[in-house]
Amino acid sequence: MTKVKRWEYIIASRSICRNLFKADCWGKGSIYFDNLAKGLADREFSKLNISKDKIESILEALVKQKICIKKKKKHGWKYYLNMDRYDKIKEITKEIGSSSIIPLLLDL
Repeated sequence: MTKVKRWEYIIASRSICRNLFKADCWGKGSIYFDNLAKGLADREFSKLNISKDKIESILEALVKQKICIKKKKKHGWKYYLNMDRYDKIKEITKEIGSSSIIPLLLDL
């Protein structure tokens, strides 16, 4: 895994949560990692040069925080949002600007 800077983590995790939230991924509706990374790389990260390896390490950090959950399927890993952490996910998707809750979640 590659080293992820703090600002990259904040931007990428917010974008990942927003995309999973918009796609209504709450268990049965889940997205393969390749499709999620491809969609993120096309939109938000083309100017920032955030690679697929960094997206994978950020997703693993979200899984450790129990914001996202991953499950093994036939063609790879699928990710979806944890319904038990709905309040935190809602805060992450709604936040704007430099004040972010994500660094606080890293300390937990």
